[in-house]
Amino acid sequence: MNHVLTTTGQKHPQCYSSQLKPFYHGATSRYTSPSSGKCKRLVVQSVNPSSTSDWNERNVRSNAPLSTRLAYWLTRMIFSPSNETFLWLFVWPLYIIALLLPSKGHPFTIHYKPYLRRFVGQLWAARSPREYSLRARAGEDDVRVRHVTHALYPRILVVFDGNTRSWERVDVEAVARRRPYVAVSYRYADVIKFGRETIIERVRYATLDQGFDAYWLDLECLLEDKSQDLFRMSDVYRLASFTLIILTDESVWSDWGSRVWTLPEALLSRELRYMAGNNAVTPISLIQIASLAYRHHDKESQIIHSYGLGKDPLERLARNLQLKEAIWRRESFSSQITSQGGNSQGRYRAEKVYALMGFFEHRILPDPEETELQALARLFMANDNDRIADRMISMFPKDRSAINQWYTNEDEYGAKLWDIEPAVQVIGITSNGSLVLDGCRMAAIRWKNFPSVAFATRRSIRRLLALAAPYVALFLFVTSCAIISLGNEEASASANIYGSSSGTSPSVAGGGVILAFSLILLICSPVLTCYAHSGRVVLACPWLIGVKGVISAQEASDHLYGHQMGDSRRTLYTPSGSPLAKPRESDSPFREGHVLQYEAALATPPFDPIEGHMFTLVDTISGTIYYFRAHRPPTVCLFTGSEGGQGRFVLASEECSRSELRRETVLRMPTFISAHMHTCDWMALGGKPQD
Repeated sequence: MNHVLTTTGQKHPQCYSSQLKPFYHGATSRYTSPSSGKCKRLVVQSVNPSSTSDWNERNVRSNAPLSTRLAYWLTRMIFSPSNETFLWLFVWPLYIIALLLPSKGHPFTIHYKPYLRRFVGQLWAARSPREYSLRARAGEDDVRVRHVTHALYPRILVVFDGNTRSWERVDVEAVARRRPYVAVSYRYADVIKFGRETIIERVRYATLDQGFDAYWLDLECLLEDKSQDLFRMSDVYRLASFTLIILTDESVWSDWGSRVWTLPEALLSRELRYMAGNNAVTPISLIQIASLAYRHHDKESQIIHSYGLGKDPLERLARNLQLKEAIWRRESFSSQITSQGGNSQGRYRAEKVYALMGFFEHRILPDPEETELQALARLFMANDNDRIADRMISMFPKDRSAINQWYTNEDEYGAKLWDIEPAVQVIGITSNGSLVLDGCRMAAIRWKNFPSVAFATRRSIRRLLALAAPYVALFLFVTSCAIISLGNEEASASANIYGSSSGTSPSVAGGGVILAFSLILLICSPVLTCYAHSGRVVLACPWLIGVKGVISAQEASDHLYGHQMGDSRRTLYTPSGSPLAKPRESDSPFREGHVLQYEAALATPPFDPIEGHMFTLVDTISGTIYYFRAHRPPTVCLFTGSEGGQGRFVLASEECSRSELRRETVLRMPTFISAHMHTCDWMALGGKPQD
């Protein structure tokens, strides 16, 4: 986020508000204020503040009522005297003054603090044809083809003319539609080694030998504009009478199987035949090919059974994801060309996605400029029945290097993609690969300190009396002083009239008794205040509070509500909400988190170069504490879906210069807290971090 100076010496705006008003600032970490919507410098409370941090770190600070904090200190000094006990007489008057001062806490609300920013940029590609995108002209083509399924045909065939005894390329639509033909698959290494003409000669011989007079070979049938041919590649093999695999010998099956396009070529073909060297053309089944050519047979066996035997069918979502992983394990055509010393210019960066799209009902037109993630997003948006992209953003990547990307292979919590019920919709993608979401419920995370939280405890007659006792004592103290003062004045007047004192008046004696009682009650007031504010918290104002470092559940409770008397647990450890969570098992009949996760979090290094810093998140609605790692303090919490009885909440930091969010971690929190979040406008999530 480095600022740029213009020729006049002025800084370019670093970010824009939702009203497109520019803001100018330096390269410090920023966040959006939930009260004003302005971009402000991020201040982070830390257990061990660092002066060299990228963000402004400060000590952890509580905003619990001052009277409660002073009452606890005074009570502790009463029951556990120390070297600081002599300060009791100086702190006690401050406690009395704090009781009389009005509280400045936040008003009680039922919602978390809102996130007041929205995505203000242009979409690179949009789900709806009504939305403008930066590739809008190509988008018109997408609209034209998005509802086409399997009714296409090759644009060009190579056909044998019996009259002239020669082969010709035919691009007449009627001919290409009606002509039976053979589709050809081969190794690109053979083209480099033996030459293009040698491969073509062998294909023509085998085609005539099998009784056909037309074939499709990409070496001859791909035009300069390859987007249309890549779009219909799967139909080329679906509509072919059979697919012919050309090999130099039987030993190169594994090399053939490692190529990206050979997997869809084999799986989508009606029938498979192969010719190795100068041997005759031989039929072969998909199961036989799998044992010869596929190196990851154990991982791909379900796909093979689904396509090859017609049994053990996979669910569509599971099958498509397994196909994606199978294709990504293979070497792309461009990399093969480069490794063989060829020129990969003009190849498509998202070639693997275009090989995958043949298995989907709706397809996208290839774009040579787009990345794999952009192409995947477009493919998934075009095939939104399974809501793959919508589900994917709730996944927590096991590979932390992919935390900034929306696509992930494995979930840290062990969930499968079909286990997640999405709560948002992907409506587009940005030019740098971020997904734009609609329907997000979001909340701001507070980092600068613990706020003054409005809360209610389980009330009882004893606690109500204890809460009122200090104020009654102050009233009695003032009343007794007034009575004693009036009694002394009466005694003085009587002495002036009668010339002698008649002793202590009854009013002065009564006032002295009340004064003594009020003083005893005031001295005990700190204990009574602590007792009155103790007990189980039954209702608290919604807040999400972050701390850099590790604090215990008890420390979090003390910072939020002040110290208490008794063992009522106000903040609990999560049993399954983060990778560091540990549940109580046989030692407890209740579902709750184990304190061992706090000890484990303390024992881990505060910084890991791969996973980042250690942070603590406290939620007041559920009264739960979470430990997690991230490279930057997440300032926004997004509810993106639910899984296994818990909600999936993405914690994200802000890239204000692009009005985008960057995923830092994913937590499993109670789903019901999403009802306390405001629904927001479009949000962009993912993409690469800002340089």
